[in-house]
Amino acid sequence: MQISKTSLKNNAELSFITDFLKAHTQRAFLVGGSVRDLLLGLEIDDYDIEIYDLSVLEFENLMQELGAKGFGKSFFVYKFKNYDLALARKENKISQGHRGFEIQPCENEKEGAKRRDFTFNALMLNLFNFELLDFYGGIKDLENKTLRHIHEKSFKEDSLRVLRALYFVAKFNFDISDETLNLMKTMDISDLSLHRINAEFYKLFKGEYLLKSYKYLQKLNLEQKIFGQNFKDEKFYFLLENARKFVKDERLFLYLYLNHFKINKKLFFEKTQFKKSFLRAVNQAYFEEDISDFDLAKISIQMPLKSWLGLWNEERIERAKKLKLYENKFQSKISSKKLIEQGFKGKNLGLELKRLKEEELKAYLKGLG
Repeated sequence: MQISKTSLKNNAELSFITDFLKAHTQRAFLVGGSVRDLLLGLEIDDYDIEIYDLSVLEFENLMQELGAKGFGKSFFVYKFKNYDLALARKENKISQGHRGFEIQPCENEKEGAKRRDFTFNALMLNLFNFELLDFYGGIKDLENKTLRHIHEKSFKEDSLRVLRALYFVAKFNFDISDETLNLMKTMDISDLSLHRINAEFYKLFKGEYLLKSYKYLQKLNLEQKIFGQNFKDEKFYFLLENARKFVKDERLFLYLYLNHFKINKKLFFEKTQFKKSFLRAVNQAYFEEDISDFDLAKISIQMPLKSWLGLWNEERIERAKKLKLYENKFQSKISSKKLIEQGFKGKNLGLELKRLKEEELKAYLKGLG
């Protein structure tokens, strides 16, 4: 597992930042997810850079010269375009919560890397000589697709790392090492706000490997704590795994979860406070078993069938295309204006519109032969 030094040397964005820093330090490192993704052969758009050999004042003056904007000043972190630039630091837990840390500058790379969550996020790449530093076995864990914590005490100090692990599982299809999983089982996430919890779930829901992440959620007994439910259902496991092959929408998990288990959606969203766009999505029509052409066509009154979260297998997709309702929703010629002129209003107007559109759909399907 290697990083192409040639491609890095020819990277204009990295060359820009090294040219800017070279008069001040020879220890500036690409760190964290940036190195991980490079080793995995993934494109990176944002660069996390950690800088050594500067005092806090020198670093802040340099960032002002660059035009970078600071965020969380006590963390010595600045944002400039697609760079996150940070002064090398170490952390000491002093109070409850995800942000309850005392931050101090650090001059030792191994000590700086120790504060990170998992071994593959502790990798460091020197931007001047392209030396790759791996103090905690991150490359081996990347090769073995394993999530492993670095340091038990520091890992336990940040409960958000439990949810970050679930996100990494969903994104990369990694396994959590036994020792890390056992450690995570001892951690309490009660200090995290719903806003912070949900932010991690929004990332998790975008992952390809939802089933694997969901099973770890259950192993950690977090399904009951966060969702207020506790299920062991092989049918749902099969549905979730196979639906993800066809539907990449981030709202798929909750659509399947709430409908398959017939959970009260209003109460669930009151408890979790997930965003309203997810609630609208889970209220889409749901057919777990067979669905008729007519019911499939009815959905197309609201949306093109390619946008329907229930289009989760090849058979449904092919039928949607055959009905010529995959790319575009059904174009009804029924006019509500004419019905209003005929005296329909309120609930009766809605019912008559529904009846006429369904008659129109039947005629459309009959015309397809």
